[in-house]
Amino acid sequence: MNGILAIEASQRSISVAVRGANGKVYELSPTGDSRESDVLLPAIVELCAQAALTRRDLRGVAVSTGPGGFTGLRVSLATAKGLCEALGIPAIDIASALVAACGARQHWQVAATTSCVLVALASKGDACWMSLIEANSSGALTLAREGTATAALLEGSSPKVLIADEHLPAPLRARAGELGMQVVAPSFQARDCLCVAEALFEQGSTTDATGLHVRYPREPEAVTLWRARYPAGFVAKK
Repeated sequence: MNGILAIEASQRSISVAVRGANGKVYELSPTGDSRESDVLLPAIVELCAQAALTRRDLRGVAVSTGPGGFTGLRVSLATAKGLCEALGIPAIDIASALVAACGARQHWQVAATTSCVLVALASKGDACWMSLIEANSSGALTLAREGTATAALLEGSSPKVLIADEHLPAPLRARAGELGMQVVAPSFQARDCLCVAEALFEQGSTTDATGLHVRYPREPEAVTLWRARYPAGFVAKK
């Protein structure tokens, strides 16, 4: 399926991917700090040129919606919304846990049967945001449930693999080890976002661009600091 643009910027790195008319997946990872300059749109333009796709060839824009980095998510969602509105095409909301699960398939997915994996994101203190991802016999991934998790919530968990980065709270990592769960480092790549997005697009699981929202497990620190600085609300100086 060609013409689905995928954007993965939920973490520190940024990548974009699209499948060309020749069936090949093209992927590009721009360099530079997105907080200082726009590196995403130029990368999308270059990517489409490499894939020999024009704007009329784009059928939808998939974007990894978190949890993740505050700036990367805001920039990627704003870009996705702008493209969808300008081109009149739908958006595809991809939970970042699905991207990580897709990138680590070889560690957890069992062929010809239903299998599942846990993905831990946005760790803070002794808790994190935990997502249960399931794969059916055809390989389609679904987000079964998500929510704040502590070590106690691993009890009775059926998955044998936990995808988590180095920030996974120590109690959770220790309990996962006691339960015999393998902890696998996550990978967030646009090609995996594209893989999930193409399956959802075929199922008709798209949304209007205005329906895209960042998945925040808790109020972002930037917002918390803003509220602390302006408890009565911001008033512009005259």
